[in-house]
Amino acid sequence: MASAREAQLRLLYSLLKPAMRAAARFHIPLRTLIDLARLAYFEHLQREGLSHADIALRFGQTDRNMRSLAKKLKSNFFVAEHEVGLVREVENAIASHVAATRADLLAELPHIEPSELDGALASLRREGRIELAEAGQWQVPARYHVLSSELFHHRIDALNHSLDGMYRAVLQRLIFDDRERAMVKAITFSAKPDALQAYMTRFEGALRRDIAALEEEAAFEGHDERFTLGITLANARDPA
Repeated sequence: MASAREAQLRLLYSLLKPAMRAAARFHIPLRTLIDLARLAYFEHLQREGLSHADIALRFGQTDRNMRSLAKKLKSNFFVAEHEVGLVREVENAIASHVAATRADLLAELPHIEPSELDGALASLRREGRIELAEAGQWQVPARYHVLSSELFHHRIDALNHSLDGMYRAVLQRLIFDDRERAMVKAITFSAKPDALQAYMTRFEGALRRDIAALEEEAAFEGHDERFTLGITLANARDPA
């Protein structure tokens, strides 16, 4: 039986494979890959609340290097992670409560500046993704929202959200063996294009209705445990 550390490293190696396939397809140099890995690790640890000094210790580097990484994260390259991802974080935080005040959100999201929070709240309200209750608390609307955007940084944020759910499903199912609330499953099949399109239209419609019913039932009974359901569909062959 593999040791705990061996199992952790094996899981990490498997999770790295899709990124490596993309890097090979786009002819990304190894040095650039390492730079991106360092930035991603720094971003995650910073979101976890670690100080630059603590992160520097884990990296085995100086505070000056951490300041350089922090500066890079504020560049336009990371607009999906910062601006769009920030809005999604606020929306998720509100959805995890029956209702949340601005003070609640600031306490739960300490890495977000008050001005950034206010901007995110205004954006979410404009799009109808949240509403302000009479008591001055933010809440998600009762109606089910389906959001889409053709803007590239919005689509990257959607990808981040999808992969985050996939990571948690893998961790909960493979490491913690949660069979009741986590699932990782892939089905390979054959289908005619027109039949597949018709099936996906029916499937998506039924899924939206069923999830809306689940949320209505949970809200009525006061349950606030939230789940992420991820669905992928792709040709079994890579595009040329």
